[in-house]
Amino acid sequence: MASARKIAKAAGVSIGTVSRVLNNKAGVSEDTRRRVLEVAHDLNYALPKRLPLAMTTVTHVGLLVKPFAETSILANPFYADVYHGVEQACSDYDIQLAFNVLDVANERLRKLPTLLGDERIGGLILIGALPHAVVEALGQASAAPRVLVDNWAPDLPGDSVMLDNVGGMSAVVEHLVAQGHRQLLFVSGPEHPSIVERRRAYEDVLVRRHLQPQVIETPDLSIGDGEVAADMLLENHRDVTAVVCANDMLAIGVMRRLMQEGVQVPEEMAVSGFDDVQMASFIQPALTTVHVDRSAFGRLAVEMLLGRIRSPQRPPVRCTLGVQLVVRASTSRCLSSTAVENVVAAHT
Repeated sequence: MASARKIAKAAGVSIGTVSRVLNNKAGVSEDTRRRVLEVAHDLNYALPKRLPLAMTTVTHVGLLVKPFAETSILANPFYADVYHGVEQACSDYDIQLAFNVLDVANERLRKLPTLLGDERIGGLILIGALPHAVVEALGQASAAPRVLVDNWAPDLPGDSVMLDNVGGMSAVVEHLVAQGHRQLLFVSGPEHPSIVERRRAYEDVLVRRHLQPQVIETPDLSIGDGEVAADMLLENHRDVTAVVCANDMLAIGVMRRLMQEGVQVPEEMAVSGFDDVQMASFIQPALTTVHVDRSAFGRLAVEMLLGRIRSPQRPPVRCTLGVQLVVRASTSRCLSSTAVENVVAAHT
């Protein structure tokens, strides 16, 4: 059987380089790694069976994220946990993770991320609702396999990992209808694929129940946007008894403004969110929401990327991560019509 010394001589590299390749260590370019493995195969060297197939070729993965209102992805209550899931999965596979925030303006990529110049990068993970033009520009700039996280469209090539937005939002709305609510308003956000799916699920349930959808659209998904939505609710939607929010931050903003205006949650208005960020269980009253295993979201993206590298010719795959309704104190049974009139009168 071939020795590391023979492989090194045939491949034209050092014994140390052969050792790093055979033990799946970092610090070797993809071209060199591939050459060493081909020589090892030709010389009938038995590669360690404990290594997954993808790990014989991937040492570095690039993580690209959209710009966030927060100063860092680590300050974002949702995507910080997704990032940690990606980071942990890469660590488990001994993959080095490179990270760039994309420079995006007017839905266009202003300049390419520096990590695309790193020849060691074997695949890309794109996190967040990046505009189509940005995803296309990245695809033109790099042939590396990629996975979209929390982003999907039929015309976007490649694999994607999404949440069960429809199942989660349907469970929220059905819960509120079962509590007796008949006038439910949805606080939406930007045309993010997940937000679009959640809004459609809300509307579908109400239509099936022969109820009338009501929607307030907000430019973003922040607490401040939720506060503005609550002002519009009190001014223009006098019959509403339950507010279904596209995410937790909107719901927290709605609750805060309602309580500032003297509206009791849930006694006078039920409020629900989506994502189950940490703050959702700490606020008072605790927020009814949909739990998302955000760390698993990130880990699944890494697994899908490695699967794509193992099987580059397979058809595009969309993977959906399950979610779970979490009922807390912010939702309650519907008020009587007389009580609703009294609430509205008190705040007009």
